[in-house]
Amino acid sequence: MLLKRLYDHSGEQPRVSGIKVLRAGPRQKFSTRFIEGGSAEGWLSMTQGKVILHGSGGDVVYRIERAPGYYCCHCERKLDDGPGGRVHVETAHAGKASPDPSNPSGFRRDNFFACVREA
Repeated sequence: MLLKRLYDHSGEQPRVSGIKVLRAGPRQKFSTRFIEGGSAEGWLSMTQGKVILHGSGGDVVYRIERAPGYYCCHCERKLDDGPGGRVHVETAHAGKASPDPSNPSGFRRDNFFACVREA
């Protein structure tokens, strides 16, 4: 994704007045920092399971597939927390090696919103 911030220079200090979406792919991972920053600057909103970028050329809408949190690497089930993830893997996937070499415990923590662009 490539965004350009647009600024309003009419006051004492320039402030972000919006964005221009230069490139937006079909899938996107939005960090919580990106979501919070865009929301604070007024060019991003979240509603009904969607992330909406309010660009100067119109809105770009992404549907949230997965929110930040703990997930099983075997079955992609959302988990409550790390200890709960350990219990889930030990009971539901006992004796199976993790399918994700980066997460040998069999569960992971995602720190982003996994999204798909809507037409």
